[in-house]
Amino acid sequence: MKKSIFIIIALAAVTAGTAFSILSDNGKAGYTGSSGEPTCISCHNTYPVSNGGPGYITITSNLVNGNQYIPGQTYTIHTKVRQIGKSLFGIGVEALTVSKQNAGTFVITNAATQIKTKTVSGVVRNNVVHQFNGGAHPDSMDFVFDWIAPSTNVGDVTFSAAGIAADNSGDESGDYVYNETKVVSAGSAMAVGEINDNSTLSVKVFPNQHLLSIDYKTENLEDIIIFIHDMNGHQISKTVNGIVAGGLHHDEINLPYSMSAGIYLVTLQSGSKKLTKKISVMF
Repeated sequence: MKKSIFIIIALAAVTAGTAFSILSDNGKAGYTGSSGEPTCISCHNTYPVSNGGPGYITITSNLVNGNQYIPGQTYTIHTKVRQIGKSLFGIGVEALTVSKQNAGTFVITNAATQIKTKTVSGVVRNNVVHQFNGGAHPDSMDFVFDWIAPSTNVGDVTFSAAGIAADNSGDESGDYVYNETKVVSAGSAMAVGEINDNSTLSVKVFPNQHLLSIDYKTENLEDIIIFIHDMNGHQISKTVNGIVAGGLHHDEINLPYSMSAGIYLVTLQSGSKKLTKKISVMF
């Protein structure tokens, strides 16, 4: 894996279209305020949508030139909802192309979030929303997950978001709603010194043996973890290799026998750097 691998902390934001009872019961998709969608203010209407306080949502990233994604790369998204005195936060994220199609793939990396869908204008839109009590935290909550950019240049991608800072009272009153959108465009991997993935990560599947063969290259001592996710972002397996020396490496991972045929994502992670390959498994 080359040191020049760039991980973009993708821009996104939050949505939760629910009262506390829903916030603690799981999030809802389809309330980001994007084209054809309402916002959380339709239910949580004590206060108008406010992006100037008393709280806020923040989106942090190291996007190329501040607003570019590299096709096919995996980006870690940090979305934070903050309001002093609140103790429960709801989130959701939606990424759409100009033609209002899903852009890229969301990958769930911890227990605070999940993926839900809602059909809008004939398109099943994928949203990242909070899990049961996933946003229970005093004053703020930073929700973290991954986004794999489209494998090709699909043009501009718009992340639409709405977030709720709830007062944990059991009803919709007293909650604040925050909204955010961010447009990112496709950049060039060569513009940031990125090397073709094929030179650093090779993945082969041996279905008859339920085996995954992985070859990769490191330049220095690196801490390697290998993940397998399905296309809904659910983790299938996690292999911790620990610190490996620089050079070429070969690993073999046993695939779970409960794993069904389909398309999966294999991610090689070293610190904050990630490379992802899409594989087809036919048992």
